[in-house]
Amino acid sequence: MMKLSLLTAVVLLFAVSDRCSLSAEENDLFTIVGEQTTQTIAVQVTDPNDDPIEGAVVTPWALRYSQGHGHWLSNGKDASEMKPEAARTDKHGIANISYPFYRDVAEKSRTLQVSVHVRHESFCLADAIHMDVPSDDVFEIEMQPAASILFRPLIEPDNDFTMDQIQVLRSDIGSLENSFRREIQGDQVRVDNLFPGECDFLLVRLVDGEPTHFSEIFEVELTPGANTPMDVALHSATAVSGKLADNVPRPVVDGRVLAMTVPPKSARERVTWSSWVPVNADGTFLIEGWPRDQSIQIIGLTENHRVRSPEAAQKLNSRHGHPFIFDPPLDTPITLEMESLHVCRVQVKSLDDKPLRDVKVTAYPNVSWTNWGSQVYGTPLTRSADFFGNPDLLAYFQNQQNQPRYPSTFVDHTNKDGIARIKLPVGTWELYVDDDRYEVPIVLGRRNFKIEVPNDSENSIVMRLVPKGTDLLGDYDKLAGIVFGCSTRDGERICALPEVREKMDDFVRRIQEAKDPKDPKILSEAFMVVSDAFLKGGDQEEAAKWRRKSLKMKVKLTQAISKEESSN
Repeated sequence: MMKLSLLTAVVLLFAVSDRCSLSAEENDLFTIVGEQTTQTIAVQVTDPNDDPIEGAVVTPWALRYSQGHGHWLSNGKDASEMKPEAARTDKHGIANISYPFYRDVAEKSRTLQVSVHVRHESFCLADAIHMDVPSDDVFEIEMQPAASILFRPLIEPDNDFTMDQIQVLRSDIGSLENSFRREIQGDQVRVDNLFPGECDFLLVRLVDGEPTHFSEIFEVELTPGANTPMDVALHSATAVSGKLADNVPRPVVDGRVLAMTVPPKSARERVTWSSWVPVNADGTFLIEGWPRDQSIQIIGLTENHRVRSPEAAQKLNSRHGHPFIFDPPLDTPITLEMESLHVCRVQVKSLDDKPLRDVKVTAYPNVSWTNWGSQVYGTPLTRSADFFGNPDLLAYFQNQQNQPRYPSTFVDHTNKDGIARIKLPVGTWELYVDDDRYEVPIVLGRRNFKIEVPNDSENSIVMRLVPKGTDLLGDYDKLAGIVFGCSTRDGERICALPEVREKMDDFVRRIQEAKDPKDPKILSEAFMVVSDAFLKGGDQEEAAKWRRKSLKMKVKLTQAISKEESSN
């Protein structure tokens, strides 16, 4: 059992107007909140014979909590207020990995899972490792003997060609740790520390950082140790030209397109080549240095438009944007159909209706890349050509995210009247705020506000914020983990019970269908549903907590009715 080393504060979880005569046992008036503390989980790294591996470097890089899974930042700006530290295994293969008790200190929301990469000069892993915490057990990690392979690039005669221009892109996950490191050996290039099994490769010739030649993307079945050397032909890169459709006014403002190859649908990591370029004022663009035998999937943004998703993709997932795909040969200019972004007027107020100035309002519409994954639409702007030799790829991605080249259409700060204007496509989106003083009240274990963006009317909403610290997400950790499907042992266990899953779905429905999601009557009923769900799952402590919340809402409702009758 994990314990806090120092209990420092008692936080009141409701406003003064909510005070009532319930006993201490019947009401969760106070929650004891501790400082951030460092916890540890022990790992043992072994080979397939169960022999310990000494000198393996275990590096934590991401954390999961009730709000999701994300990078653990090493730049001192992480919500945990801690930096990840690598640990090296001893002669017994043991390393102790430190992690923060709270994933988010301000919200007092606990860390539920730690993700690590493991590196060793002679052994490797297929993927990152994800460990549920807290745990008193030693987490066992089995590494496989590493594979290596030599490639001889075959390229048409070129007086300026040198071997140090050849880089190797690969699907092996270890590339994130070593930035696609390779070694030149005469007329061959060596790639080592590869996980045995299926692996994709793409050889690229870079001249002054720009790709001029590509191989085909090819697959190799690797075995431990040195694999048979291969000759690989490289061919001149092609260029992809195009323009934005005429419904985008000229001159185009803040135009950019992002492109990626189309990997095959697969359960394993695949090689992709990606790039981005600005759009000229006349709406044209040119993507130079593209592998000529590869299809291209493209998205794009301007000040007031984005690439329209293909109709079939819209039906598949209307909430996400989707790329257009063009197959080789790519020697004919392409045209990208565009859709409008609609201005959304968001007025931010306090509970007493005072406008709140300089509050950051953000939405996160996503793009679903074909056979790859999703990310915030149009960001970050990264190029595969920049990956090679980069000392820290994770930091590179984060820097591109934190230092955008274009103003985001999905972000704005409120003016003196508390008004922010952001631009969004048609659909239902979630808004978030970032402020040191105020925050969105918690509903369903999340701090967000939904907005409907239609195609034919003005979009205007009011967001009322509460003072920071009024309520904490940590109080909803287990609920949020279940409702939103985050991977936790408790959530998986409870949701495995059909009747419980049905109850939780009922809870979500009640809240989402309510005219006012903060209506005490609705919350009282919904919290009782939650209590019953946890009771069915065998978690009496959690059930009692939500039953007390339900009772508190009933008291609040009674007070409101009495106040209304008195005023009449």
